[in-house]
Amino acid sequence: MSTTTTTTAAASATASCLNIKPGKDGFLPPEACDALLPYVPSFAAAVLFTVIFGATLVAHLVQAITFRKRFCWVVIMGAFWEVTAMVFRVLLTRNQSQVAFYLPNFLFIQLAPLWLNAFMYMILGRMVYFLVPEKRLFGISAKRLATIFVCLDVLTFLVQATGGILASQQNGSQSIIQTGMHIYMVGIGVQEFCILVFTALLVAFQRRVMRSALPPQVQGPSWKWLFFSMYTALILITIRIIYRLVEYSDGTDYSTSPILSHEWYMYVFDATPISLAFLVVNIFHPGRFLIGPDSEFPRLTRMEKKRLKAERKARKARKGRDDEFGAFYEDTHEILNSEQREDAV
Repeated sequence: MSTTTTTTAAASATASCLNIKPGKDGFLPPEACDALLPYVPSFAAAVLFTVIFGATLVAHLVQAITFRKRFCWVVIMGAFWEVTAMVFRVLLTRNQSQVAFYLPNFLFIQLAPLWLNAFMYMILGRMVYFLVPEKRLFGISAKRLATIFVCLDVLTFLVQATGGILASQQNGSQSIIQTGMHIYMVGIGVQEFCILVFTALLVAFQRRVMRSALPPQVQGPSWKWLFFSMYTALILITIRIIYRLVEYSDGTDYSTSPILSHEWYMYVFDATPISLAFLVVNIFHPGRFLIGPDSEFPRLTRMEKKRLKAERKARKARKGRDDEFGAFYEDTHEILNSEQREDAV
């Protein structure tokens, strides 16, 4: 995906790059000193995926409101980050020397899929709560199960964000950029490990559901389609992770890495599978399946929260008084023992 551009070369040039002024629409050839990309990015492709991710974002917003699913803010955030990444990509195609456009594009596109990961984890927790009478899977409560995987997702997010920030340092040394890429690869490696463990749990849970009679309150279409959508999304995320691992395993030398030096790899193995994953979740939205009582984790009302807060405060006050009384008792007991010893002498 490259575009022909007209550039004006300056009189001077260095051994490693050329001092070239931006041409029409801010285009710079890869050999220009100020070029941030080793190729001329495609404006049309960036606009296309901005529209695609924008459409899935609007659809997820409408579905979250229609189905009244509060936890869908997570997948909405993921789609929003993808749209943000592509908007900056569009700007970068017209301003290829602007770090202010390159950095947000790089970071958002690297981190956005983690929101979709977290959404899968949250769906499973609610499915367990909804479909299993004891609301547990392998002895782990539904809410705790979701919390464990979401916390692991947050951990991988922090690792990947750290690596992404270091790897995106345009003025940093080669060693810093390389370190950043290694950290990022560790992060996506952990992400894929979590996906594999999660998939094993999902398979075991599906077998249990298919063998059991569903609770009478369960409504909606066949549950196999929700499982299908989750497996599909996880496979698409895995394709993207494998691509990123292969991409960064070649190092940072654009001249020796065809993946780094050709834009189409990113669109085919990152943007396309992730956009399809968001679309699959749109088509088989969990709100179509999680209907009725127990379809959501219980939420405390404002009055219940105030009551619990007052109870915690009262317990803390009682504990403080008990500690003071205990200290007073010990001091008094010690004084009496001292007086008895003196009388004995």
